[in-house]
Amino acid sequence: MDMVPPARRASALPAFLGALCLAFLAPGLTPPCAAEPAPPAAAVSPGLTGEAPMGAGVSKPGPFPDQHGMSIEYGYTYDPRRDITFMLARVFASYDYGTVWHQDRPPALRFKVEAAAGSTLTPASDLIASANMLALYYPGRLSGTTFRPYLEGGIGVIYTQFRVPGQGLHFNFNPLLGVGCELPRADGRHPFAAIRLHHVSNAGISRENRGLNSVQLQVGRFF
Repeated sequence: MDMVPPARRASALPAFLGALCLAFLAPGLTPPCAAEPAPPAAAVSPGLTGEAPMGAGVSKPGPFPDQHGMSIEYGYTYDPRRDITFMLARVFASYDYGTVWHQDRPPALRFKVEAAAGSTLTPASDLIASANMLALYYPGRLSGTTFRPYLEGGIGVIYTQFRVPGQGLHFNFNPLLGVGCELPRADGRHPFAAIRLHHVSNAGISRENRGLNSVQLQVGRFF
């Protein structure tokens, strides 16, 4: 690959996503009064909100059901060069965050693990493989029965057969930030789409640590 002068890293997008996540951390859920228990018809499915009704109308977070899915992704790099494009196939599983980590958690928070494999499309065909773990959050004030947006972020490891000048290693860390939306279905096979910011670097393990930044467009479904 030709040497390309490093461009300034785009830090505005990750900062914007972080601010957006903080803006929705209050789902706005109000438990019914203990003196007036909520009628059974008002009970909400734990599969949608992560809450299960308790006695005397008091609600406490209940576990999410486990979910599995797959996606196809197209990505392109914007730093330090713009001529690398790639395709990935991804499989994932999501679990209730509190069940996995045995701790209190905000309503509508999930833990997600995923694995992906694919190849660059340009300028050459080079193998890419990664494994990641993420936290996935559904903002309560926006979630609905026909439109369910979410925020996600996490880290993992990635192998790239190619290296840009100054990258140092083929094995690197792989932080991710994403915004997406599910279209819920009664059978649980929700289609979804997302956009992700994708970073590759070795965290200083190698003396050469030129990061690689890209954007990914993701479409998939649960099964």
